[in-house]
Amino acid sequence: MLRAAGRELLDDTVESIGELEENFRDIERANRWLGGLAAVDFAMRALRPQTILDVGCGSADTAHFLARQARSAGRTVRITCLDVHPDVLAIAQKRHADPDLRFVVGDGASLPFEDATFDVAMCNLTLHHCDPPAAVALLGELRRVARAAPVVTDLRRSRVAWAGAALMVSIFTRNRLTRHDAPLSVLRAYAPREALELAREAGWKNPQVRRTPFYRMVICDV
Repeated sequence: MLRAAGRELLDDTVESIGELEENFRDIERANRWLGGLAAVDFAMRALRPQTILDVGCGSADTAHFLARQARSAGRTVRITCLDVHPDVLAIAQKRHADPDLRFVVGDGASLPFEDATFDVAMCNLTLHHCDPPAAVALLGELRRVARAAPVVTDLRRSRVAWAGAALMVSIFTRNRLTRHDAPLSVLRAYAPREALELAREAGWKNPQVRRTPFYRMVICDV
């Protein structure tokens, strides 16, 4: 099954902030119930970072989850949430204001930070938005600013995952962005083998991939 071309509606400017916020609520539900947060939690348990950069943070639900997880374990983690769209960051601050989160406008292909600034640099459901050259640039930047490890979680492309996404959005949401983008996201996702090749091209020394439930994957370099 070849990776699909095309752009998701979320890749461009969305005029309706209300529609955009509703789309992020749908993504948060999918992260909560369909393996997104579990994949990130799995990756972070062994690393136990004190500082994290979250590139393409969306509504910051993942960052907020990690901050709460750390506090419940008696630790503190400082997370910088970065997104190229100011409107997205405004939604993130509204939905998940947290004393351990800060919000920065920036481009994942050219991060505004020095080398090894963070223990972990991560992105979640962001890689599939990038064509291969942009994906290599993003992965290279994650590796550059991470002291311990870059961590990427994303969808795994498959016909079954596409069919499941198409069915679920047809039943559970009326949001125009979600109904268009969710099935297309699966078709644009990289296969694990492809993701590893991109990571090596980006300069990761020992990239590893783990398949996780509901057609997710975790890629890290430790």
